[in-house]
Amino acid sequence: MVKNKILIVTGMHRSGTSLITQWLNRCGLHVGDELLGAGTGNDEGHFEDLDFLDSHKALLKSRRMSDNGFTANLPGPLSHEEKDKLRDIIAYKNGFNPEWGWKDPRTCLFLDVYKELVPDAFYFVVLRDYQSVISSLVSRMYKQSEQKYADKKGFAAFFWKHFLQKKKMEKLRRKHSQRFLQIWIAYNQAILQHIKQLPSFNYVVADYTALIDNDRFVYDFLVQQWGFTLAFSAFKNIYKDGQIGRAFDSTSYIKDQTLIHKAVYIEESLRQQSILNHSMESRVAV
Repeated sequence: MVKNKILIVTGMHRSGTSLITQWLNRCGLHVGDELLGAGTGNDEGHFEDLDFLDSHKALLKSRRMSDNGFTANLPGPLSHEEKDKLRDIIAYKNGFNPEWGWKDPRTCLFLDVYKELVPDAFYFVVLRDYQSVISSLVSRMYKQSEQKYADKKGFAAFFWKHFLQKKKMEKLRRKHSQRFLQIWIAYNQAILQHIKQLPSFNYVVADYTALIDNDRFVYDFLVQQWGFTLAFSAFKNIYKDGQIGRAFDSTSYIKDQTLIHKAVYIEESLRQQSILNHSMESRVAV
């Protein structure tokens, strides 16, 4: 009996998982029947399978956690009933798609469960440095505030333009940078611990910016090494210049400097696993 090939895209929020999944979908990978649409910071869509997204949200809500997944705490073990619901989703998709995958950053909170439910899954780990992720999250919050006042008139519009707008970004940086760093650490530490338990053949790690110049190499790996049946589509077909925003230096906004040391260690540990690093090593060896 032929086993389904399942590719799970994992990564912290604002790490480029939507862009990677969009590219994989362009190459022919089925990533869901119903996908979450566009939103602030994701003009082309989130490419999140609503079956998994809604399930993850429900699991978080049932534990009185925010369903947006912005937490530095793992939700804990799932009940047999909760696992069965996820198992049913996987079985349903297996029945219609010999090769498929999904993306939802909240997946990182349930990696131990998916290791049990889908032991042969392949993982595409999308890494983005913590400074850039913090910057992107703060920027999105700023844009949401900007949109809120965009259609306002009179005093509200005047107050935003002359008083709130200039101070808003700085206020958001001070208020949220450390919390966002803690969440980045929780997500990427969960990923690091997870891949340490996997056969090295079953995962790849890549910074999503690497696909700008190495999309063909990554594609060839998915097809030739993992055996996915895809059709190459250039990453530049979906990547837009300026899509990767400039990061601000969040160091001064982090009160607990031990968090930075921890983040640097995790980031370096994941980068050592990068598919491009291993590619270079193999080329040198040859």
